[in-house]
Amino acid sequence: MLVSTMSIPAIDSLIQKSFVKGLEREASDIRKIFHSKKGDIAKSAERIDEIDREHFAEQKLEGQSSAQRGIATGYHKEISPKTISVTRVVSGEAYKRLEAHGLSSYASQTAEYLIDKIELDMHNFLGYGASTSYVDNGGFLVNLTVGDGKALFDATHTLKHSPLTYSNILTGAPSLSESSLDLASDYFEYNVLSNHGIPEPMTPNAIITSRKAVMVNRVARILGSLSPQSIEGTANANSGVVNVNKNKYEHRLAVAFDVDANGMTDATKSFYWFVAALNSNPAKSLQAYYYSWLSPMAAPVEVNQDKWTLSFTGRAMYNLGALSGKGICAAFATS
Repeated sequence: MLVSTMSIPAIDSLIQKSFVKGLEREASDIRKIFHSKKGDIAKSAERIDEIDREHFAEQKLEGQSSAQRGIATGYHKEISPKTISVTRVVSGEAYKRLEAHGLSSYASQTAEYLIDKIELDMHNFLGYGASTSYVDNGGFLVNLTVGDGKALFDATHTLKHSPLTYSNILTGAPSLSESSLDLASDYFEYNVLSNHGIPEPMTPNAIITSRKAVMVNRVARILGSLSPQSIEGTANANSGVVNVNKNKYEHRLAVAFDVDANGMTDATKSFYWFVAALNSNPAKSLQAYYYSWLSPMAAPVEVNQDKWTLSFTGRAMYNLGALSGKGICAAFATS
């Protein structure tokens, strides 16, 4: 059917089919870092609160009152919706040429633009995580602060009900190795604190690196090898030693956080690595959230009969945010 004779419903049907096809592409591993939530469109923002309990009962003397313990709110984070959209304008002549080759669906595929943007924001959320904000690909300022007002990765995170601070950045920016992985594991035992300053250990189960081959291979060796003959060119003197990390980390995420706000490779970030606790229980994991108020959708086609152009538009409403820096630690290594 030629575009000059196609009905608007017929074109809209084609849009929906191609849009769904675009949405069906495999999601990036970066999404596993975020708790996915549905936003309430009736609200101007979604609010996430930290809830902490006080710790430890006390000895009670005969006839005396019991020690009082309760719960208290810590910091909170509000996540407001933002709208992204994209329009592809195609001339009637171009559409007919595509149609002649059976490629007319390509004209209306705007879904992947939206997915690309959402996942770019997720990658930048991690890659720019040591900053309180950055300017995105559209020139908009993106706030990256967590509940205490500091960046996701900071050496002096504060606690609501304690003068103590904590750091989720590994000192010295060590390269990824078995020994530095032990340092990261210790963070989850000793540096994850309640807002009263009491350790509340988490179980790390994810190692996150860039897609750089040397980083992917390091993770493979650390987790998968029992007795490698050599490690990055150095002979292994401990052949046959049991690999204590083999079953400790369920997730090995190689993601594209080493990019700038426009999606161009930023090699200065390629050796960064992160260890995180990722699971369905927010209290025991990184509380980073992806809220969606409007899933990526296609708008009805707009046809300008005078200019003979067709406009295909897709849009979505979402945003990202993290409640605290607990649940993830970073090593900003350079090699």
